[in-house]
This record gives sequence, structure tokens and C-alpha cells, in this order.
Amino acid sequence: MANNNDMNHREVFQLHIGSAGIEIGHRCWELYCLEHSLTADGNIVNGTEANVPPKCFFSEKKNYRPRALFIDSNCSTMDTVKSSKYRNLYSNDQFHLLANNSLESVLDTIRKQIEDYDNFDGFIISHAMNGQCSSFTSELLQKFASDYTKKTIVTNSIFGSSIDVSSMYNLLELAHVVIPMENKAIFNLCKHRLEIANPAYANMNRLIATCWSNITCSMRFKGSLLTDLNEFQTALIPFPTMKIISSFLLPLIPFSCSTQKDFKSPSVYDMCVPLFSQAHTCFVHQSTPYKMLLSATLHFRGENIIPKEIGQKLIIAMKQWWRFSDTTPTGFKCGINYCRPYIFDDDSDIALTDKQVCALVNEIALNQSSNTQDETAEVNEANDFLQGLKSNYQELESEIINANELNLATPFK
Repeated sequence: MANNNDMNHREVFQLHIGSAGIEIGHRCWELYCLEHSLTADGNIVNGTEANVPPKCFFSEKKNYRPRALFIDSNCSTMDTVKSSKYRNLYSNDQFHLLANNSLESVLDTIRKQIEDYDNFDGFIISHAMNGQCSSFTSELLQKFASDYTKKTIVTNSIFGSSIDVSSMYNLLELAHVVIPMENKAIFNLCKHRLEIANPAYANMNRLIATCWSNITCSMRFKGSLLTDLNEFQTALIPFPTMKIISSFLLPLIPFSCSTQKDFKSPSVYDMCVPLFSQAHTCFVHQSTPYKMLLSATLHFRGENIIPKEIGQKLIIAMKQWWRFSDTTPTGFKCGINYCRPYIFDDDSDIALTDKQVCALVNEIALNQSSNTQDETAEVNEANDFLQGLKSNYQELESEIINANELNLATPFK
């Protein structure tokens, strides 16, 4: 593990909004505690005092506490967290029940939390695009845009089969990086990759948390890529409006396989090949193995990864299916973090392997359908914005297709 001198000292404040955001956020903090040798009440595990949890995610008082706030319009999900094994990891003032004048109250709570930060980096917001808290999230983003103009906002946005165009418009207008997690795609990851017959939200939330553990790994341990929130923009966002980032995670091997005597972690190459050509590797729906990209980053994680394993053979496999635009300033980047992967202690669905790879790609896709039929000025403005964005994507898509003579009807293997 990294020592304190290796860690990022730019504090990140995380907001978990609505039942989906809270459940996923709670699972993330559970995994972060395991990774940073913290007990369920935020104390350092005996004998691991050298592994100080990173200042970017944890504050230190009597014990280590997440830099986080849980927000919902009803108390049921928050009460579940408060009665969980990790109930003493959080303080009561980290839970906020929405009521009248709640926006100002939440903003005041956030100001008090971050006023003592030495080097505040920005926000990570976990939320659902639909639901009772979606309008509150939009209002909060608008306030952040005016109150924290120089701070980066990255979102973990949970999508259903359709979206509210106004919420999507506000998200793309106000957040800097949007990482969608699509329920149907994650259900299929659990079913087809992890061989869970009937995936429940608990399975899906654990998988999302595992993905975010990898996304934020180099912010919490010594790494060379995406070490702070600003780097998400410089590495992945070529144009300000094209900020939707798809995420991939491999290997996804059922936990039951790891109990077999002959179980062996795949090589770097074998781990990555499904990423390029097989279905059910992405956290949003994919219809073809061909990906038309504005940018991509590959994040390798493991104690024994050898840089030369990420070589020409792997790049050739990638270039067969992934094609990049020649007109964008971003491109392909690769980084290694030498922190080993972790899994949940009691109820993991994933086999523990000695390495993982997480891909973040800015691909030319805007596929979610709208569920808004209102004809208000706000909705019309949102529709116009999304149609304009779709046209920009289609223009870049045509450029890549023509340059590479692609057949997008090509199915997955």
C-alpha cells in the first residue's frame, strides 16, 4: 500500500443523493475502508498504522470519517445505513432529510464541512437521473456552478431505460464529467458475467462500487493517471459539451470460481481482450464491438503488473475494434496502480484476482430515450440542446466511420 506521502492531499467532497446514491455510496465507503485498513468505525486496523487513509477522501478527528453527505427525501435508506455494520463510520450530521428550505440548509452544511479544507478539489455526486430527488440534484448543480466556479464536479449518474430531458440537460450543462451507470447494462453484467440468476439491486450496487473503487484508485493510492478530479477533464473531455464517459471493468469472474483448486487469475492480455470485442463488459448498453472514441484511458491495478505486459499485442487487439477521432486533442492514455484489488468481505459476487483493468472512454453515443412529453420553454430548450449535441456526435461518428470503413452492424462475438 501507499504511504501518506504518496497520497493525493486535494480534498474531495462526496454527495450521495436519493436511495440509489445512498446505497451505492455506502457500499463504496465500505470497500474504501477495506482498502485502507480501516475498521467499520473508522479506526486503523491494528498493525497497519503505516497505511494512513488518504486525506482526499477521509478526515481525521477521533477516528477517520468519509468526506461525504447523504441526502434523501425520506429516511428509510438512511436508516438502513445508520443501522448497518458501518453505522459508526458516519456522524449524524452527515445525513440530511429534505424538507422546506432544504437546498439552503444542505449548502450551509457543505460550506461548514469544506471551510477547513486545505486544498479543496471538487465534488463527486452519486445520484439517480429519475426519482424524487432528481429535481433537487439539478438545483444543487446550479448552485455549485455559481458558488464553486473553479471546482470540478464529477457525477456517478444512475440511468434507467429512459431519461428526463430537463435533468439530462442540467447535468450536461453544469457537471464537468458525467459517468453514467445504466441499470439494464449492470443487470446484464451481473447475469452474464457473474452468473447471478436473478440479480438484485444489492448485487448491482456492489458492482458499481467496485467500479468506482477502480476509478478513484489513483486518487487514493500512488498512481500515474487520474490522480485528481481536474485530470478527469484534461484526459477525457476534448470539448466542453462532450463529457459523457462510459466505464468498463474486467475481469468479472463469478466468486464461486475462486473456490476451485485450479483457479488462476488471467494474464493482462487475456483480461483485456473481452473489453474490446465481447458483450457485457460496459456499465452502459453497447450494441456493437466497434467503438468510436474521442478519448480513452486504461487503468491497470495490481501489485505484480509488469509494464511490458501492456504491449504491442494488446494495442493491436484494441485497434481492431476501437477507433479514435483524428480531430480531438485527447487520445489514448494508460496507467498502472500497484495497489491490489479488493472484494467485499462477506458477500462478494466477484472472484478476487491479482489484477483488474478499468477503462474510461469518451465514446460517440447518446442513446438514452426521453420520457418527457411536456412542451414548456425549459423542456424545449433542453430538447434543442440534446439534439444539437447529438448532431455534433453524429458528425464525428461519420468522420470515423468513413476514415475506417466500419460496418456498425457487426455483432459481438
